[in-house]
Order: sequence, then structure tokens, then C-alpha cells
Amino acid sequence: MINQQQLYHYNRDQVIHAKPHEQSFLDFEQQWIDAALSSLSSTPVIDSYEHLVSEIKQMITMESADEPDSARFVSERISLEQFRILVQEFALDGLTEAQIFYAIMPRLSLAAQLPMLRILIDEFGSANPAKTHTKLYRKLLEELTMPTEVDYYFDKIESSSYAFVNMFYWLTLRADDPSYFVGALTYLESIIPAVFPCYTEACQRLGIEQHHYYSEHCHIDDFHAKECFRILKAMHQTDTLNVKKAWQGVNLASLVTNQAFEQAVLKAQRVSQLHARASVTETQP
Repeated sequence: MINQQQLYHYNRDQVIHAKPHEQSFLDFEQQWIDAALSSLSSTPVIDSYEHLVSEIKQMITMESADEPDSARFVSERISLEQFRILVQEFALDGLTEAQIFYAIMPRLSLAAQLPMLRILIDEFGSANPAKTHTKLYRKLLEELTMPTEVDYYFDKIESSSYAFVNMFYWLTLRADDPSYFVGALTYLESIIPAVFPCYTEACQRLGIEQHHYYSEHCHIDDFHAKECFRILKAMHQTDTLNVKKAWQGVNLASLVTNQAFEQAVLKAQRVSQLHARASVTETQP
């Protein structure tokens, strides 16, 4: 049975080495996406561009105002050991951030490509190698004395963390409409400035100096959110926006991202508890 880790390796090999498609992986991916989208059937039916923009902004406002216990835990109580686990769970994304986004460019109209390109330029440090988001993640890993090679994390992260990365392969390469991707990206760029402060607060509390991966996102993603809405507007004006699929992309990103974060926090808590129990056992006569 194919799993999310195997799908990730398939995606990477297919893109980097131009390997031919294997139907079994595509079938697994589509079943996963179909199941996720089916679980979102109770969301509002979007019938216009204006309705889409309104619903996205309302959703972001609601999610921003409702801070989950997991985010408060990260902000106020997470230990350094637990923080390493949290960082580990998103290492595949952090160490390859936005690379697959290039694939969406030819699928967008010229008017929509321009704001997307501005986002990509920021992701890659505005041509400054030291400022690329991946470089910032590497510096964070180095301070935490964690490996910076992607393959180190292959057998260490959860299925939900793999799903977060795999979502972008589907959105950029195989979704039948780029509206899915733009909806998902709009959600992520809009919500990150509201949710990443728990990371920056944890770094401050734990004395982590290389917090810039998180603090930079808190700053720049506010601008990226505006660019995403410009992409949506450009697609609407060029009759290339499917508002229903864009809204599904919004909700898919919310579902997969929140699942990955919640599972990562639970894993951090669980691993720390196991270590504490092992330590107690070792000290007992």
C-alpha cells in the first residue's frame, strides 16, 4: 500500500529526474485528494469572485482570532527538545521551500504571473543567497544542532508532514486548474502572519537566535497575501479563475496545514514524555 512518504519520493524523482508517471502513485494521490475535498463539502458554495474574496477574508479573520491550544503551547510552554521535534516535522518543506512553485507559472495568465513572480523573488531572497527562506531554515537547524540534509528527515517525520509537502506537488503539477493552487497559496500567505508569532515567541523564550525564518514570514507574508489577492483579481479579469476550485484550494490548504501542525505538536509532546519516562526508569534501582 502506497503511503505519503512514498508519494513524496515519487514526486521528487518524477520532477528532478523526469521519470515517467506511475499510475499507482497517481491513483493513490487522487484518492487522497478526493477524500480531503469530500470532507469539505459542507463549506459555503462560492458563486462569484466577490463572494470568494469575502469568504477568504472572513475565514482568515475567524482562524486568526481562534488561537488553538497547540499554538499557545508552542508560544508559552514548548521545551527546546520539543521545539526540535516541531522544526524537524517541517524540515522537508523548509529545506525545499517554494521550489515546486515554479511549475505553476506557465499555467497562469501573464497578468497573474507577475504578482506570482514577485512572491517567488522574495522566497529566494531577492537574489541574495543568505536571505533565501531555505537558507534561513538551514541556519535555524544549525543553531539547534540538527542536520541540514533533506534525506536525514525521510524516516523521521509523520505522514501528515509529508502530506503538507505533497499537497503542493498536486496543486502545481496535477490539479486540473491553477485556481486550486492560488486559493491554497492565498490562504497560507494570509494566515501565516497570524499563526507564526507562536514560533517567534517560542524562539525568544528559548533563547534561539536564528528565529529569522519565522520572523521573516511574519513580515513578508503580509505583502505576499496582497500579491495573492492580485493574482486572484488578475485571473478573474482574464476569465481564468474558477471560484469554486479556488475556494476548495483554500479549504484544502487549511485542512492539510492544520493537520500537519497539530500532529507535529502532539508528536513533540509525546516524544518528550517518552524520554522523561525512560529517564525515570534508568534512575530507578
